[in-house]
Amino acid sequence: MSGLYKGISGMSLFVSIRLLMLLLNNEGYGIWVLIFTVFQMVLLMDFGIQSTLKTKIPVFIHHNESEKIGQFINNTYKSTGLLALIIFIIFFVINYIVDLKSAFNINGLNKSETQILFLLNIGFFCVSFIANIHKSLYVAFLKGKYSEQSIAVNQILFLTFVLLFYYFPSNNLSLFEKLLFISIGNGCVTLIVNLIYTICFFRGLPQRFNFFQTKFIGYIKDVLPMGLKFMIIQLGFLFVFSADGYIISNAFNPKEVVAYEIVSKLYQFPYMILFAALSPLWSMFAKDYLEKNKIKLHKDFQKFNWYFLGIVLSLLLLYIITPFVISIWIKEQIHIPNYLIELTVLVTLLKIFVSFYTFFLNGVGKLNIYLVLLVGSVLVKIPLSYWFIQLGAGINSVLFSSLILVLVWCIILPFYSLNLVRNIK
Repeated sequence: MSGLYKGISGMSLFVSIRLLMLLLNNEGYGIWVLIFTVFQMVLLMDFGIQSTLKTKIPVFIHHNESEKIGQFINNTYKSTGLLALIIFIIFFVINYIVDLKSAFNINGLNKSETQILFLLNIGFFCVSFIANIHKSLYVAFLKGKYSEQSIAVNQILFLTFVLLFYYFPSNNLSLFEKLLFISIGNGCVTLIVNLIYTICFFRGLPQRFNFFQTKFIGYIKDVLPMGLKFMIIQLGFLFVFSADGYIISNAFNPKEVVAYEIVSKLYQFPYMILFAALSPLWSMFAKDYLEKNKIKLHKDFQKFNWYFLGIVLSLLLLYIITPFVISIWIKEQIHIPNYLIELTVLVTLLKIFVSFYTFFLNGVGKLNIYLVLLVGSVLVKIPLSYWFIQLGAGINSVLFSSLILVLVWCIILPFYSLNLVRNIK
């Protein structure tokens, strides 16, 4: 169900992107993506608070420590609220000290319009940052499908808003006014959906928890060590697969990024669906590992290996029809270098395969080996890519480097995970 909901939200997102490009034109859409991406990046700077929540709650449930559950949830909201306030203050100061219009080379807006848009979006973001906790809570209580369902509802409602705005006679509106309406619509839809699902979560809890008697300092000491590891892992994973565009632009020119971006975005869609389908396993693995359910964990590993064969066949089918899909999706003629699609397919398959085992390690809290691999990959990624560039691999260089790194993960992490299960007494 999580994968199905992610598919719905992904399709809604693709249609929204097309409508926004028609509504805002290339320049306006570029500004919107820029604003939205900046604040999405900040989501990863939560010190791993929400990731820790998905690992810790199953532990408290296993030990029947209902008092700690209430305290942990309370403190999660407190710490996230404090972090959101700090983020807002920092961006508020940056917004008026730094000339963001010049820094991001924004031509379609004046300085004050740029400041208003950034301030409005960071305000919505910080409030939704707190309301967004319900997604981790649903996963922690083994109801992960509702987390993805809320994202799907959010995307569908935003698509509806964009459709209404698109057919509204908006030709007389300036680019700033269009971006203002889009920002308000996106912010309000996201906030309302998050609040509704948060209320539904707490009303649906099977028992009452004490959310008031809390020890905040003890919570920080408990969360910070694991949370920092989660944050480093998230940032490291993002860097390994998000630095490619910058490397290509620096080594060649920005035009060369287009083919890479189109192919990678296409294969990011099935990865998103399967990643969402696997995400509820995070807390389920934690539960089974605590209960020393060795047989079930072995069966889960075996099931995934069989399912992975089906995933391979599905991506091979997508590989066959990729030129046709791109010709429909992107109207302009684009030159795609040789082997770019094949390498993207291989990297996507390995990312999916290793994600299953990273969810297991995240769930059981065994993060050190994954952390070491990611830090090493971050250090190697750029020099390895430039080495392939010197060998004449062109823009495929970034995919060759990613392929080698993920292949190493696929060898080490599954064996380490299986060894952990074998050692359960």
